Amino acid sequence: MAVPAQGREVTLERIRPAKSLAETAAAQIRDAILSGAFRLGENISEDRLVERLGVSRTPVRDAMALLAREGLVVVRPKRGSFVFQTSPEDIKAICDYRELLETQGVRVALRVARHPYLDELASVVTAMEDALARDDADTYGRLDTQFHNAAFTHCGNSYLRDANTLVAGRIAALRANITAPYAERRAESMAEHVTMTRLLADGDLEAFDAALNIHIRRTEDVYSRALVDGHLGAHRG
Repeated sequence: MAVPAQGREVTLERIRPAKSLAETAAAQIRDAILSGAFRLGENISEDRLVERLGVSRTPVRDAMALLAREGLVVVRPKRGSFVFQTSPEDIKAICDYRELLETQGVRVALRVARHPYLDELASVVTAMEDALARDDADTYGRLDTQFHNAAFTHCGNSYLRDANTLVAGRIAALRANITAPYAERRAESMAEHVTMTRLLADGDLEAFDAALNIHIRRTEDVYSRALVDGHLGAHRG
């Protein structure tokens, strides 16, 4: 009686789903908001996006819905889609939320992934110094965002990461709009990041909390200045 031949081992690879057109469009629009190319309160023309992205209106509208859930875009029926706007009261609320969340996120990251977390901070600070020396405000802002998000990257807690996601995009957009125009503020910010990194490496969390408080609260002062200087609000003309 013939013995059945052994079947060949089936090798299958996990399929990585391709990004949808809406997700791809959202990524480009998000980047434009976070870099300050689209300013706070600016009307993002659907017709312009359709033309520039080379897609139909459906993925553009779906992209706007995605960004609206992130708090970056406000969709107003029959009026269009706009980059979010803020106010002194909103800035204060964001700063309060950010300070509470980041102080705890940092502690968890130090507990579960101390060395990878501190290594990333050191690497980011070095890159920030290089961007500052080149007067590259855009790169500096992106690295600033990476510095503060690093705690949530390394904390190993999805709830903390999700809580940070609620404001991370808005904070990045605010950096592009209110910090980028002021070279002296970037220099001041650089010194603060160096200090915060050193304090975390030394394990002086009480001093870190105080330094973070000063760093975050400057946002309110710079916002007021940017408002007076006309660096906020939609493009005109």
